[in-house]
Amino acid sequence: MKNIVITDKDIPLELFKESVIVNLNNIKYSACTGDYTCLKKRSPCRYHDDISVINQWIGEASLIILVTHIYCGCFDTPLKSFIERNIASYEPYYTTVDGTTCHASLAQQSKKILLIGYGDISEHEQKMLMNYLHDSLLGYSISSINTYFCTEEELDNSLKTFGGVDRG
Repeated sequence: MKNIVITDKDIPLELFKESVIVNLNNIKYSACTGDYTCLKKRSPCRYHDDISVINQWIGEASLIILVTHIYCGCFDTPLKSFIERNIASYEPYYTTVDGTTCHASLAQQSKKILLIGYGDISEHEQKMLMNYLHDSLLGYSISSINTYFCTEEELDNSLKTFGGVDRG
């Protein structure tokens, strides 16, 4: 597998044939309690759920496509909860790759991210989200971040435009 699509909404599966599609509404995972015991004690997360399998797919992917509702300049609840819960999945150790500090477990393969955000999004909210996205990805080996914003009504057409981007 070389790509993964993480979405908070049902999307046409035929548009991303080369990817694993994860609908966050159809998986089972526990919300992070925020105590960071896993990082402090260098132990795995105490929750054993779908996150561990999805993280393996993310680790193998070279392209991560995020399809998410944007609310108040941030990811909506499903993706934000998923990202917060994912913190425990990576080693608390860092290394330097090409002059950039990143998590040791993520240093092996640089990732590309395509964010397709939908909703009633102002330019100010787009800038807020970009700042949040860049801050959230500090420590990860990311080679490029591309973003596209549309309304919810335009999402199906936008997905058709990007359908096949996972093939090459």
